[in-house]
Amino acid sequence: MKTSVTHEQMDRMFETQKETILEITHLNAKAINAKTIAETDRISVKLDNLILKQAKANNNVAENVKAIAKNNKTIERVNRFSGNVKWYIIGLFGFCYSVAWIYDSFNLKEIIEKLIFKL
Repeated sequence: MKTSVTHEQMDRMFETQKETILEITHLNAKAINAKTIAETDRISVKLDNLILKQAKANNNVAENVKAIAKNNKTIERVNRFSGNVKWYIIGLFGFCYSVAWIYDSFNLKEIIEKLIFKL
């Protein structure tokens, strides 16, 4: 199960995003001043790696947000059930009591025999 996102994780994500943007800006400035194609290619590889790293970090945060939403739904269901437990117990007790009362008050064997012989 995924862990929930904390403020520290969000701060780290924004910090890495800031560092990534600064690195991209720095690498773009280098690319403008680059004198050879090899340096430009090397910079583009670094940019691709930075973009992949940022996409992975964003994907992890999105998965954590989905896990939090799922956990909240589960917690809501558990709270709703636990809030109604006393009514479930009272209903079960009432049903059992009424069945015992009917069994004690009426002779079901006689009632069934009378119904069968009437038909």
